[in-house]
Amino acid sequence: MRKFKLIIAYDGTDFHGWQIQPEVRTVAGELKSAAEKILRHEISVTAASRTDTGVHAIGQTADFATDNPIEPEKLLYALNGVLPDDIVVKSVEEVSENFHSTHQSKGKHYRYIIRLNKIDDPLTRKYHWWYRHNLDIEKMISASKFLIGKVDFKGLEINCGKPDVKTIREISEIKISRNNDDLIIDVFGKSFMYKLVRSMVGLLVAAGNGKIQSEEIPEILSGKNEHRKTDVAPANGLTLIEVYY
Repeated sequence: MRKFKLIIAYDGTDFHGWQIQPEVRTVAGELKSAAEKILRHEISVTAASRTDTGVHAIGQTADFATDNPIEPEKLLYALNGVLPDDIVVKSVEEVSENFHSTHQSKGKHYRYIIRLNKIDDPLTRKYHWWYRHNLDIEKMISASKFLIGKVDFKGLEINCGKPDVKTIREISEIKISRNNDDLIIDVFGKSFMYKLVRSMVGLLVAAGNGKIQSEEIPEILSGKNEHRKTDVAPANGLTLIEVYY
């Protein structure tokens, strides 16, 4: 068997996330269907990140195995000829049979964009969180320091239906910057719990608008989910930028 590694970009607006689910449109479902039409056999698709409903990607990594002799470049163009317009395969590479998109990932880069303006932009509204209130960026930067390193995010855990979820995660870096009306939050880490990046953004926004103080964050992180004081940021502002190997 041969194994192919793919880098994929998609607009998550009209998808129910990455993972295949019955009777709903998903990124993995569309990719699997397109690949099987080309390869003429069933495949199993694995991805580095199971992005949820409405989340976008410009650097998702996925892989699947096949015994078809097709060349990578031909497969690349064939997939893009079959896939819907909101998914693009950016590259196809033949890799070792032992390659695994999820298990061999060394880290991920997510970017969240908050549009700070009294009026939204109809052309880009699907790709940012429109926020009409003032945010103190310096307070957000101070709050972000509590989220870096090996941190127990128990207080930000959201039930994903899986038992014994590991709530201790390692976040290597958080960058917060301003580009005109856009507040950009870049988060780097090895692995993330369900909706963790969006929960982190919600916490940072709560610090920025004065709802919480930085010194409250350790208590918030250690608390029980039903007592959480912060919201989960909307999905449309989040994009998976890159997966590192």
